[in-house]
Amino acid sequence: MNRIKGNITNYTNFIIGRFDKDNNICTKDRIVYCTKKPLITVGIQGYIVPKGCAFKTNKPLLEIEGDVPFKNGDIISISAEGIVSLIWDNQSPHNALYVTDICNSKCIMCPQIECAQPRYNECLKILDHVKLDSNASIGITGGEPTLNIDKLVEILSKIAKKSPKQQVHILTNGRLFKNLDIVKKLASVKNLRVSVGIPLYSDIAEEHDFIVGVKGAFNETLQGLYNLGRMGINIEIRTVILKQNYTKLKDLAEYIYRNLPFVSKVALMGLEYHGNAETNYNLIAIDPLDYKHELFEAVRQYVRYNLLVDVYNTPLCLVDSRIEEFCRDSISTWKKSYTEACKSCIKKEICSGVFETSFKHSENIHPIKTIQNQ
Repeated sequence: MNRIKGNITNYTNFIIGRFDKDNNICTKDRIVYCTKKPLITVGIQGYIVPKGCAFKTNKPLLEIEGDVPFKNGDIISISAEGIVSLIWDNQSPHNALYVTDICNSKCIMCPQIECAQPRYNECLKILDHVKLDSNASIGITGGEPTLNIDKLVEILSKIAKKSPKQQVHILTNGRLFKNLDIVKKLASVKNLRVSVGIPLYSDIAEEHDFIVGVKGAFNETLQGLYNLGRMGINIEIRTVILKQNYTKLKDLAEYIYRNLPFVSKVALMGLEYHGNAETNYNLIAIDPLDYKHELFEAVRQYVRYNLLVDVYNTPLCLVDSRIEEFCRDSISTWKKSYTEACKSCIKKEICSGVFETSFKHSENIHPIKTIQNQ
């Protein structure tokens, strides 16, 4: 769980601050969880209190029922509706800036619920509060981050100033990169290690366009990939596996090898059944066990071509054990979960688990009891 809701008073503007149960007076812009008003209030942005513990203050105060799921140092926001959201987990390696809800694609399996709201300015404020580690990678996602390239560059420039040589991975559909000027703007940001993750779902234009929901998307994406390659930007190809494309995974490997030799890495990804993926479940759903062979053959093909390949979002019990070394613990910590069957699995600690946000999980998930029991 990464958000809670309560009753808010004294709210004036959107609040971002550092969660603090101890009222550390050295922490500026802190949001304090307490049961009574602290003696020292300088630097406090607002309060979160258990129901029935409200006190007089001119600062925002949120009354909640139950426990808070946040840790000291987490960056949280409080909205006018009394919703407290975790926007930066102080102990997670999977933090990302969600820069916009808006997207120019309509992917049939997109887990995001689209709203007409850009969040670039909010993300610039978030960067004032977070501590960045240049040895770790942070993500930039949406929606489609490149819809406002100038704001995206402003965010990247602020990251570069705050943490030179920071690794930044941008999740984008890549379609707007068909415009070389946009790619040049991205490449103009110095002192950052920028990479992009771009989806390619099929080697056949019509199949890719159907999945993306936009006619001509395949050609736009390819032109964008070539422009990115021309400017020397690090590229990861992402392929979400669904009913429409699982039989073509090996063919796509062949296509990428022959037509996109500058790509750095490929990620083969399991589905998150949320948003459009939940709405279109009967159209797109396929159990990883049902494409176990196709996934193995695709990974083997990438290895033959000396292309780096990873498998994301897929429990180890559902893949061929011969490709286990390619499976990554890829699901963000705030939405990662395990099923009841996972409790006795000997490989739980190195497994991706499942999406807590998915409304349904594979019925074939089972505990691995021995090395041979896969």
